[in-house]
Amino acid sequence: MGPITRQMSVSDSHDARRRAIIASHPEVRLLVGPCAQTALWVAPAVLFQFAVAAAVAQTPWWVAPIAAYLVGAFATHALNVVIHESAHDLVFRRPWQNKLCAIAANLPAGLPSAMAFRHYHLLHHRYLGERRRDADVAPAWEARLIGRGRFGKLVWLLVQPFTYAVTHPLQVGDKMRIDGWAIANIVAALGAAAVVCWLLGPLGLAYLLLSTYFAVGLHPTGAHILQEHIVFNGGHYETASYYGPINRVSINHGYHTEHHDFPGIAGPRLPALTRIAANHYRGRFFHRSRLATLWQFIFDKQIGLDSRVIHAAPGAGGDL
Repeated sequence: MGPITRQMSVSDSHDARRRAIIASHPEVRLLVGPCAQTALWVAPAVLFQFAVAAAVAQTPWWVAPIAAYLVGAFATHALNVVIHESAHDLVFRRPWQNKLCAIAANLPAGLPSAMAFRHYHLLHHRYLGERRRDADVAPAWEARLIGRGRFGKLVWLLVQPFTYAVTHPLQVGDKMRIDGWAIANIVAALGAAAVVCWLLGPLGLAYLLLSTYFAVGLHPTGAHILQEHIVFNGGHYETASYYGPINRVSINHGYHTEHHDFPGIAGPRLPALTRIAANHYRGRFFHRSRLATLWQFIFDKQIGLDSRVIHAAPGAGGDL
């Protein structure tokens, strides 16, 4: 199967492309900055999730997983993207306002994740593709264990929500500190879960937890984790975008190459960046379908967790 850790040669660079775009299209600077309209997603999506949980609580048990997969995962994904935007301080101007927004968006998740995501996602941008620094990169032992067979990758997709939240952060040296904001996130999320369980019963809470699980797992919304940095066409690109209908409920989160080029541009403005700098994005590989992304990842034996650009961190030893 070849070595698990492949040192791919990078054919392009986010920093280099950003400089080239600014040089040829200086007007893109006007797109930089927070976009408060993103906050308008929070209340409707949060109330929607609690309302569906209340409805599901009155139904047979099997309705909860179906509703979570068909409806809840999309709502949770939208809220997760609000948390993402808040992590970059792209909703409001002040960090504390963005943290409050993220905690509010995290309320129906059943589990606290907003502040942890903020910490590890900013490290992901700073140390893109470096093991032990970028929590988005699977440890070498995990890639080796999963391999490139269909069954292993299917199992990985089923357990990925847990590994992404537990094993990946454990490999990162810069661990998250438990501060007042982290405690507030824990109290708010677990408190909301407790209230839901008390008022609606376990089935209502199960719907919310399953929505969270599917939103980052074996689901079209969860496929963004594959789309963003896994290499699908044999190239050497670090990041790939998705231009499809799910962007309508994910604040253009699929525009991931553009996001890494300009992390200071909010999601609602990313399509404008693509239009303005079309000559810099035209011809790049992109995903058209998240379902096709899932299918190809599972069945293409040329693709594995190590199919991405991996950078050696300064002073790093052998792979774990």
